[in-house]
Amino acid sequence: MMPADPRSVTPLFRKFLGLHWILFAAMVIMVAMGIYSVYAAVHFRPEPAFSTRWNDQIRWVLIGSVFFFGASLIDYKWVRWASVPLYVVGLGLLVLQGLKGKDVYGQTLSLTIGGVSFQAAQFAITATILLLAVMLGEGHKYIPWLKHYMVRFLLGGMIFGGPFLLVVKQGDLGSAMVLVPIVAAMLLVGNIPFRCLIAVALIGLTVLPPVYFFALKDYQRARIQVTIDLLMNRPVDVKGDGYSLTNLLKAVGSAGLEGKGLHIKDLPEGQKSMLQLGLTSKATAHTDFIFSSAAETFGFRGAAIMILGFIFILTMSFMIAFFSRDQLGRLITVGIIALLFAHIFEHIGMNIGITPITGIPLPLISYGGTFMVMNLFLFGLIQSVWVHRNAMIEEEKAKAKPARGGRPVVAYN
Repeated sequence: MMPADPRSVTPLFRKFLGLHWILFAAMVIMVAMGIYSVYAAVHFRPEPAFSTRWNDQIRWVLIGSVFFFGASLIDYKWVRWASVPLYVVGLGLLVLQGLKGKDVYGQTLSLTIGGVSFQAAQFAITATILLLAVMLGEGHKYIPWLKHYMVRFLLGGMIFGGPFLLVVKQGDLGSAMVLVPIVAAMLLVGNIPFRCLIAVALIGLTVLPPVYFFALKDYQRARIQVTIDLLMNRPVDVKGDGYSLTNLLKAVGSAGLEGKGLHIKDLPEGQKSMLQLGLTSKATAHTDFIFSSAAETFGFRGAAIMILGFIFILTMSFMIAFFSRDQLGRLITVGIIALLFAHIFEHIGMNIGITPITGIPLPLISYGGTFMVMNLFLFGLIQSVWVHRNAMIEEEKAKAKPARGGRPVVAYN
């Protein structure tokens, strides 16, 4: 049987074959690890609304897979035209969430439209990454005054400021703080002089004290103070402000190498599961505290594998950014890497007591519909940068077609 003619392969299938399959395999493994971690955190719960969350997670992964492959196989250049409308929609959803969203403990975290509940902040952060990438990478091609770095720097601050202030106003300090490393990384890669970033960082440090004492709510200051006290080995109120954090530390610290297992009968003699005793928050064990739940269940070995998986994914994504053939693709990838790193660092940090508790989910692991779909969509964009990395070279070859005399006619820009 003769092999198929490569020329008969459709462009779409050729793109599919050109996916970064190593990164794809790592992503699938992490998603599977996340579903298993959610199962470990909820399977013993008597309430059906919680015990079936791992089934819901599978459903969200399947929905997100459609967005993943769609973003992977379509050229990422579409963000040139879609970034501004997406950004405007993101701001509109944040405003609507502030007006009609569900308020939980002083935080407005979700919005329900047509019976579907979602987090507007996740959509707005994604839209901010895309608009910043277009403005920094290709804006100067359409608006000449964007060639000056100070104009790009100020406009970047305005793009960042809109969603940041709206998210802070709604009490979601964790999601707001994620925007800071995203914008910093993208401005640095977008050829903004380092001195500008240093100046903004110094200004930020000067306003931190008044923000801490006058802008933060009492429970937010308490979370920060408890983290500092534990790091400095000071006594804390384990039945008050320090209750959640101390229980998280006990859960992670008592897991050992192999963990405590999925069932109470698996526990070593003399040990108890903080998760199954309900001492880890039942409402957030599968979302904000999923790392603590997974570490207690699967031990140091499972937690180390999870962290190594994230390191591998970030390294592969850096490689894709390096091989990008234009600044737009590089900025998109760097923005997504910064988003993933910020979530991973904040989430694991708050579960092991080195950062304050901010309610940040863990990418590909934590339960959440909007967050999972956005994660898979962003990974699809990274794949699109990889799949279309040679598009500019092919375009240049198409411009240099051989003339009648056999000499190529080169098109100069």
